[in-house]
Amino acid sequence: MISRNRAAAVLLALLMPSHSLLAQESISTAPLNSVERHALNPPREMLDHGKNVAATACASCHGAQGVGAEPGIPNLAGQRLVYLYRVLQGYRDRNRHSDAMNHSVGFLNEEALLAVAAWYASLPPARPEPPPAGEPEIDMGGGDPFAGLRDDMKKCIRCHGEDGNSSASGMPNLTGQSVEYFVYSMQAYARGDRDHRLMGRLAEGLDDATLDRMGVFYAVQEPKRTATIGDGNVDRGGELAEPCAVCHGGDGNAAGADMPTLAGQDARYFTKAMQAYKDGSRQHEGMFEAVESLDDSGIADLAAYYAVQSPVRRNVRAPLTTSEWIDRCARCHGTDGNSTDPRFPMLAGQDRTYLANALRAYIENTRSNSAMHAMSAPLSEADLRRIVDYYASREPRSVVYMVLPCEEATDK
Repeated sequence: MISRNRAAAVLLALLMPSHSLLAQESISTAPLNSVERHALNPPREMLDHGKNVAATACASCHGAQGVGAEPGIPNLAGQRLVYLYRVLQGYRDRNRHSDAMNHSVGFLNEEALLAVAAWYASLPPARPEPPPAGEPEIDMGGGDPFAGLRDDMKKCIRCHGEDGNSSASGMPNLTGQSVEYFVYSMQAYARGDRDHRLMGRLAEGLDDATLDRMGVFYAVQEPKRTATIGDGNVDRGGELAEPCAVCHGGDGNAAGADMPTLAGQDARYFTKAMQAYKDGSRQHEGMFEAVESLDDSGIADLAAYYAVQSPVRRNVRAPLTTSEWIDRCARCHGTDGNSTDPRFPMLAGQDRTYLANALRAYIENTRSNSAMHAMSAPLSEADLRRIVDYYASREPRSVVYMVLPCEEATDK
């Protein structure tokens, strides 16, 4: 009479492929094989074996009950079995890289990997930890994708309006510009290439990531035409604008990311900028040549022409709100991070530090998964923090899988 433990070993030997599965990315969405399906309802002997393996190889970091010993170590209790099993295979075969994990599971055979995955998957999930003391509350509803910018942009509002469409004469509209041009302009103020003391001080205090997000904010707002047209001749300005169309578009709506849109721009501001190019207080080699033949009247005509043109919003994608991000994550990870597909990890109640580190690894492409890299690449640090706090605060739930009798007959 063969024991159930021995039977499980024989089953693994017969059904597992002779070569190890390929890179972790290639197996993450692969259909369940026979071994994995059988393990969804593990026998007592398998769980006992997994408990022993966990005590020997895993408990020092992940705990005998599957709760990480310190921040940054994932909770395994209640985690989805097939996901755990395939991740362990990845570490054993060094398709996933972590010195500690590669060492811990490098000596384990298939039977031990499957058993320890089944053991941790069978445990009741740990209750989610409360947010760290002193952390501001995260909006778990719609969410403001620009919430982290609001303090940095308070001083901008005074001159440029809430949405970057200025109502003050002499102040530029910030809408309708590419992100790249906005960042370039702010860096020019910070370097002193554009002579403006106040803007220089404001720009110096902003890092590149903040400038980039500010550029996105203004680029996705609906641009409006200025009310300050000036005294120039619009028709004459249209004639003078013909050479400018090469860079700035026929109607002042630039196509190039490195060129500013002039359509709808405040006439007084436009005039000041052009005068700055003429006297050299604003640096740009191409513009020095463009303004060389223009007198004050010609500049006024150009300002009037561009001021009456209708600005067009740049083709920049607006950042997703928290709820929109969560909807995307739910396609694989389930409602509130409680996946019902055993191939995809449960995120609910997971360690915050671990979740944040994992997302950063996908963003930086140091953890290989093209789908996750594509999903996470657009995330800002504020987006990441909201997503992490959302899932870490959700109530994790165990899942029981039922193997239907017909599956055996159709398995190939």
